[in-house]
Amino acid sequence: MAINKDRLPTVSSAPPNSHIEVVTENGFSVARVCELGLSSSDSANECHFIVARSSGGVRSVRVEFTEKVVALVLEHRHPSAPSSLSSSFWLHSAEHHLTAYLWENDCCPPDGLLQVDSLSTEELQMAARWD
Repeated sequence: MAINKDRLPTVSSAPPNSHIEVVTENGFSVARVCELGLSSSDSANECHFIVARSSGGVRSVRVEFTEKVVALVLEHRHPSAPSSLSSSFWLHSAEHHLTAYLWENDCCPPDGLLQVDSLSTEELQMAARWD
């Protein structure tokens, strides 16, 4: 599938430096919108990020988890653990999947949307223990 980089949504300026960014080896910086002081409500439904490229360009990216993945995570949670769809697990996992995508594909997801349709065994184990 060809990716049209010109169709990706953009934001007007680079993210400020008052937050923590994840930087990939191929020159992408990923910042969580919620940490930038911008309006964002992250959950299993969608998590929001700003992705900047060292060579220039800034994009807004959403990461969504499929219903299958959400159901699987909730099924593996410990019975006493809260089964919140707004758990910080989703933001952590979304960031992990986004940075992996950026590294493997060397570009932002098409249309600024990455859908996660599977989790590794390690991620399911982490979700089961997540507070």
